[in-house]
Amino acid sequence: MGTATAVGLVIAACAVVGANRPSAWAEVPSPLWVAAGATHKGGGTSCTEPGYNSIQAAINSASSGQPVDVCAGIYPEQLQITKSVAIEGHGDVVVRLPAGAAGSTTACDKAIDQGDQDGISVCGHVTVSLTGIVIDAAWPAATCSDALYGILVAGGATLDFEHSRITAAGAVPLNGCQGGIGIGVGDSIPTPEQVGHLVLGDSTVAGYQKDGIAVDGSGSTASITGTTVTGIGPTTQIAQNGIQVSDGASAVVAGSTISGDECDYPKMCGADGLTQTQAAGVAIFGTDAAVTVSKSVISDSDAGAYYQADPAGPPPARPETTFAGDQFRGDRFEAVQLDQGSALVDGCTLTGGDVGVEVIQYAGQTFGVNSVVKDATMRGQTVASVDVLSDRAAGDEPGYLLVTGSLLGAARVLNNSANIRVEEFKDS
Repeated sequence: MGTATAVGLVIAACAVVGANRPSAWAEVPSPLWVAAGATHKGGGTSCTEPGYNSIQAAINSASSGQPVDVCAGIYPEQLQITKSVAIEGHGDVVVRLPAGAAGSTTACDKAIDQGDQDGISVCGHVTVSLTGIVIDAAWPAATCSDALYGILVAGGATLDFEHSRITAAGAVPLNGCQGGIGIGVGDSIPTPEQVGHLVLGDSTVAGYQKDGIAVDGSGSTASITGTTVTGIGPTTQIAQNGIQVSDGASAVVAGSTISGDECDYPKMCGADGLTQTQAAGVAIFGTDAAVTVSKSVISDSDAGAYYQADPAGPPPARPETTFAGDQFRGDRFEAVQLDQGSALVDGCTLTGGDVGVEVIQYAGQTFGVNSVVKDATMRGQTVASVDVLSDRAAGDEPGYLLVTGSLLGAARVLNNSANIRVEEFKDS
């Protein structure tokens, strides 16, 4: 990917009834009931006797931590949540952008000051649960903004997103503008940075324009398990990223499936990781915080995973990012691409594509690569199992890659650098 690499929401309901609420809400008031349609005058005790016909109205009326139970239907709303609530869908619940969707006005959106337009904004030191919900944040095709979110989580907020789906986030059909994030967690741009926390489980994210999930800024965190993130596939419009972790954020990704991030923009996108832009299933860059991706399947993207440590920080003395037991399948240019910094690729299977593990070296890096590939299996690569790709510029930072206990394919190691060592040991 090099200096050119791209590191760089529709909510429809899943039928989940009676899902467990967070323990913090074990003793809470009775739920507020919402059903779409005409104004209801019921006692607010069920879908047949709801108290509200708008999710936002119920949120506004809820006490802190009170459940909001939403009945099957389509809700054309942009939600702004600034208190702790547990929102649960019963039947097919779809939160869809209304006609003439407007800018979001929470304190977090104003702090980011990019003209944010959110399907849902979760802002402040609150804990919010969304269960059994489908989010459809599809803007018209001509929309061009860097600040379109299916869900924004900021201001210290924590979002628990379970058994739910994002079906669109950004312009539909997508265009080349660099906005449209399924779930945005934190933001490194404002001063001070916006911090967000995400717990994501057993859900799907698709239909995004730029990033499926973006965890950004120092202190922002994400735990992503059992989740499927799917890009549009080959497109001439944009270089998508399935999951992005950047600018000081940390994340744990486990047991998930990420696929379909491929850029075919003429001349700009392509196989050369130094001079051309590439899309990534998992893009980790500019962070010195811990990131772990384990037991996940990452497939059919330009680069399965890209890693770069924080260029402004000291060279890491030990791995900051770990890929453990992952399966990289058919990522067409590289399964794993390692920029400056220290990463561990441990017990992974890398199948197909041009290159298994690629190390890149280029002018502008502030320190070199210092990474380890351990107990990996690589097969079916057409160029090399391990490739060191250098611009061979004066002053390129030295580094090394240790490959130990790994099975490499017939095309083993290519190294065009002058000062990066590849040390291969058959036994770990």
